[in-house]
Amino acid sequence: MRVTILTNGPGELWGWVRPVASELRKRGHSISLWLLPCPFSSGHEREAASLLGVDKLQGPSSFADTWRDISDERTDTIIQMGGDISFGLRMAKFSKAPLTVYSYRHKNNISGANLLTAFNVQSTNNAVPIGDLVKDAVNMDFSPNAINSWDWYKDINSPRILFLPGSRPNIRMAVIKWLCELRDKILQLIPNARIRSLFPQFMPEYEIKLWRDEGLNPVRAGAGVAMRNSDYAVTQPGTNNFEMMHTGLPGIVVAPEKFLPHIPVAGIAGFFAGLPVVGNFIRKKALIRTVNNWNGFISLPNRTFQKNILRELWGNVNADMIAQCVNDDIHDAEGLKAVREELLRLSGESGAAQRLCDIATGKGDVS
Repeated sequence: MRVTILTNGPGELWGWVRPVASELRKRGHSISLWLLPCPFSSGHEREAASLLGVDKLQGPSSFADTWRDISDERTDTIIQMGGDISFGLRMAKFSKAPLTVYSYRHKNNISGANLLTAFNVQSTNNAVPIGDLVKDAVNMDFSPNAINSWDWYKDINSPRILFLPGSRPNIRMAVIKWLCELRDKILQLIPNARIRSLFPQFMPEYEIKLWRDEGLNPVRAGAGVAMRNSDYAVTQPGTNNFEMMHTGLPGIVVAPEKFLPHIPVAGIAGFFAGLPVVGNFIRKKALIRTVNNWNGFISLPNRTFQKNILRELWGNVNADMIAQCVNDDIHDAEGLKAVREELLRLSGESGAAQRLCDIATGKGDVS
């Protein structure tokens, strides 16, 4: 069977498509992967996609080119995991193939499509919860070879702290000096702390060198093994928040206002956000609106389950404030234990990729 996958940003590609593509290969299916245009792309999607063993790799291209070319795809079934749903509907119309859509948040009911989501609390508009694909992706990282390559031994007197700079180069380059300041502030409060910066396997070597030269100890490794062998993380909103949940890693999710110019904005607002003077105003309004829509939460676990699990800081925050939060958490052993237990309790079962593939290829029912 020929299976076509549509996806867009780095989180969807590495956290969702990767386990699904692996499962489809095991079953002997041919895979065509389309990278859709995305304002949140990292610029490394094609390099990452080349590691997934697909038979055909298309894109990313402009919206107009993708819209034109997608009508020529001939396939047996379509799986969309991220991106504008109009692309999946257009491909389904011209190829006459069934469409399965996986998303954390289905805004509308799509007639004739299989709508899938991760958790029961996300099952709006007839979407069926099948588990979180990110959990399957994290489990793929946890191999014997990966374990042997991660030599961060445990020492209760030396907490192991991960910096998670994210997948978008413009944000990483903007925060590198700021993270150096944060590292120094943390070490002033916790002199024995050990700090590493975690990057995906497809991170280019020239960028790794920049972080190494700044003394931020960059490591290319799978999130599964790295997070399972760490004590705390400092990160931003994104897919790695769910990676932390599935590995039981406590941490703080931050969104400092000073980095607003580097945060992408989708849709028409994204055009105006790029304009001088008014751009930052629009970005700030967009951030406040998004936070308000999620009852004040910015991290994915907190948003999903509508409760305080991971610590959060956003707005007018600085390195001193974040370092103090890290220090408070690190020295609260009972609090960290409670967070770990709650994260793992909410994590759910593995096997979402198998269930999705069963449904998309007609081997299982949507129920």
